[in-house]
Amino acid sequence: MIKKKIKSYYKNFRSKVFERIHGKIRIRKNFSSIVDILQINDPKIRSFENKKYKFYIVEKARIFTDNNENVAVIKDNFLLPKLSFQQVNGRLESIKYNSVLTKGITSFIKRFSGTVLNLSQGGSGNNYFHFIFDIVPKIYISQKKLKKKIDFYYVSRPQKWQIKIFKILGISKKRLIDSSKYKHIFADKIICIDHPWYYKGYIQNEVKKIPKWVILINRKIFLNKSVKFNSFKKVFLDRSTSKFNHCKIFNQSSLNDWLKKKSFGIYTPEKLSQEKQIYLFKNARIILGAHGAALTNIIFCKPGTKVIEIIPADHPNKKCERISKILKLRYFRIKTKPDNNDKNFPFKIHVNKKHLKIINNIINL
Repeated sequence: MIKKKIKSYYKNFRSKVFERIHGKIRIRKNFSSIVDILQINDPKIRSFENKKYKFYIVEKARIFTDNNENVAVIKDNFLLPKLSFQQVNGRLESIKYNSVLTKGITSFIKRFSGTVLNLSQGGSGNNYFHFIFDIVPKIYISQKKLKKKIDFYYVSRPQKWQIKIFKILGISKKRLIDSSKYKHIFADKIICIDHPWYYKGYIQNEVKKIPKWVILINRKIFLNKSVKFNSFKKVFLDRSTSKFNHCKIFNQSSLNDWLKKKSFGIYTPEKLSQEKQIYLFKNARIILGAHGAALTNIIFCKPGTKVIEIIPADHPNKKCERISKILKLRYFRIKTKPDNNDKNFPFKIHVNKKHLKIINNIINL
């Protein structure tokens, strides 16, 4: 009890100290006089609802992120809507919920000379699915439609595989600003872009609105980067070692024998290079796996490929269904009994004999 009180007192004291340093943050609803807005008029690059995307350019401004669910873009101590991003338990909320208004900014500023493209979106940016479907499209838009030099890219905890993809996109590691190292930055010019598909509500419900162009440009960028290797035509995606605990198959070991009998290759995609992952999916006739980021790679499959997604019946995510419809893949959804009794392992999956029978029938179609 005493420790909690001391901790709470310290947090409040620290917040007050930094408020004295940086000043109090307020919301600026009308920001048109301090932000340059450029609209993208290309009819091939539109949102699911056919809306035009916009660039937001602001000079002498700051970015702060908690590397979780909040990104704040600030000019003269005014928090800017449209440019900022805030979630509460996976749901996109209005600007009044941004953490800088309730918790303040408890980090010193790191200054950068030049123009920074903001690619930070809390903690989701280093998830493979979100990187491919959120970040890569923003980079593509900036390279094709923005006639301004970008000196730096502000990104969430860039990992080795991300740095490799940045290199494919012509962006060197030295131009990346790691938001986990520099949570609070100032730049001569900051550029933000509308999110490609997420504008409101619960993110798991909104993935069904991924625009067609986002899928097609990823194929255009990466499909010819594949590296051939001796891979199976029937592919099972093993997520048992994933650092994300949702949608894990809890009887995986008993499932492995069945998979081998059915001539499936068992793969952990993150252990393969990006180039080999592309080839694995491009070469496959059947992709089978539990719901997760690895299924993002079905964007590299050939038309007619069977995609079998094992997913709890209460899980709303329909990204694979959306991708399959656009790329003419044969999509099948295997629904398992909901199991959310363990908070550490949400959306547990248990595959039984009935599920295996259904999967076997699909294989033989």
